[in-house]
Amino acid sequence: MKLFYAALDAVFVARPLLLVPVWGFCVFGYWRATVEGKSPSVSALWGREHAAAFVSMLVFSCAVASVYVLNQIADRQVDRMNKGFAMLARGNVGRKLALASACALALTAVLIPAVQRSPVMLYSVSALILGVLYSFRPTYFSGRPLADFVANAFGYGVIAFGAGWTLAGASALSGSFALASLPYFLLMAGGSICSTLPDYEGDKAGGKRTTVVAMGRRRAHVLATLLLVAGCVSAALVGDWVALVMGAGALPVFLAYALHPSAAFMEATYKVTGAFAMLLAACLYPLMVPVSLALLAATWTYFRLRHHVSYPSLVPVSYADKNR
Repeated sequence: MKLFYAALDAVFVARPLLLVPVWGFCVFGYWRATVEGKSPSVSALWGREHAAAFVSMLVFSCAVASVYVLNQIADRQVDRMNKGFAMLARGNVGRKLALASACALALTAVLIPAVQRSPVMLYSVSALILGVLYSFRPTYFSGRPLADFVANAFGYGVIAFGAGWTLAGASALSGSFALASLPYFLLMAGGSICSTLPDYEGDKAGGKRTTVVAMGRRRAHVLATLLLVAGCVSAALVGDWVALVMGAGALPVFLAYALHPSAAFMEATYKVTGAFAMLLAACLYPLMVPVSLALLAATWTYFRLRHHVSYPSLVPVSYADKNR
């Protein structure tokens, strides 16, 4: 039974539910490349012939899952001061098990496409390299102002987007790719800043100098809103109605937090808007829906039965919740 629980812990320490946005940005890239020079139809990816591409996206996302584990290993001291339920920081998962999980995921993301001679391997390697630079010193992008959200935006809006773009048979070494990825890079940059707003006190106490810590919540949120608007403008200029709807849908929530900076609106700036973005991705690629719902159910069940917390949740989940 201990081996069974260890296997579950090794899977869920990778925070698999956070892979849904990775799939979403892959889908955005895949869709953009598929409709390039054509009518941007919502149903362009609804055929069964695209299922193999989605499997490749799942394999690529294992690299990002590995990075999630590595980031927790690097930040376990700071994470203890934050409100979130960090499994590694709270001692729910041992460091050796977490490292084994990270290695297994990294090997999966690299070796499978290598055997298949798929260009996805290059994106997996790129994600892993960026993850190491993001998580560990001396670079430690996650604890440096500007570098933290730029690295996140590059990971999702360029690498994950590029993986999808390439799977559609398009070249990422082109001006078309640069223009197509720009709105997603900017939108993700704004969302990335907002995702660190709740960690302000813990990051500051732990000496982690994020953009939010350096600028303060208010000014950092202003920067995030400007990036969101820039993403909308760039989406309009390149004619990407999906990115435009994504940004326009997030803007009211961003403004709500600016006018009423409550904890609920703070969480909504990235949780609600992130869910809306994934809803758009699901409209483009319905195969995401059953896989994402199954992962959501599995994650909620695991955390409820194994750790006695309700996760995922639209409100902050703290370690104290475990004893409730």
